[in-house]
Amino acid sequence: MEQIDYRIALLIDSENISAKYIKPVMHEIAKYGRIVIARFYGDIWTLSKEWHQTALNYAIKPMHQYNVASGKNAADMAMAIDALEMMYQEKVNTFFLITSDSDFTPLAMKLREGGMTVIGIGTEKKVTEAFKSACNEFKYFDYLEDEDEDSSEVQEDDDNIEKIIKDIIIDHGNKMPLSNLGNMLRNRSSDFDVRKYGVKNLSSLVNTFSGLRTIQNDMIVEFKSGLNFDEIAKKVVDIVSEQKASKMLLSQLKSEIDEHFPGFSYKEFGFSQFGKFIASIKKVTVNNQWVKLVKQNGSKKH
Repeated sequence: MEQIDYRIALLIDSENISAKYIKPVMHEIAKYGRIVIARFYGDIWTLSKEWHQTALNYAIKPMHQYNVASGKNAADMAMAIDALEMMYQEKVNTFFLITSDSDFTPLAMKLREGGMTVIGIGTEKKVTEAFKSACNEFKYFDYLEDEDEDSSEVQEDDDNIEKIIKDIIIDHGNKMPLSNLGNMLRNRSSDFDVRKYGVKNLSSLVNTFSGLRTIQNDMIVEFKSGLNFDEIAKKVVDIVSEQKASKMLLSQLKSEIDEHFPGFSYKEFGFSQFGKFIASIKKVTVNNQWVKLVKQNGSKKH
């Protein structure tokens, strides 16, 4: 991703967005830059306790709006007015609009006309072509987080820092400036401090992880695990073949692959989800979270 000074306004249509999507949204934003303004709009008394706690955890300011007339959404109007005000005040240069509501299409167009970068995030089945086209980029909730991760977990476990760092580097083509990695880690978690892990600097931390190394006088960090696709594919076929009816749950297969290949990451092979990686293996097929062995003639085993 091109390094730009993204000063971000995060605006959330909370009445149409589940709290479970906030964590992956925040992680996606961390790839771009720092949040200057974060707000969620709606009748806050109608939102769940989970929504309130999630907003509190991520320091997202509530903007309460009563729906004063039937069929009208005062929260949508308040969100649009605030966005235009932010644009004219020049506090930010990027807007993340978290909504699937096509009513925000004129707002996205106006923000782009004002020189703003507009990134929408919503539900693939609900968003209209017009709204997507009005944004510079549009992303879908379903593809932000790994399918095997627990999206209800709010705080990162210390043991996951290796996976977090590797995922960031892989997402940037297996190589990136060490300084950019540090910025993204701080964007993701404001209390990130390498001393927490017993080292004095970020280069020392990444060099402790298998498959990672710093080059060019510690200016660049790169990922090279050395794992071979064909070797992993063979192991997948062997594992599934040993199961009853030659099928197993995708999550169970993921656990076994992780055990056999420490440091494995499907992202290293260009896939955004583990299921997509497995589906690329010719001798197996994936359907509804199940992995099944395929006979040589192409028919599934039963």
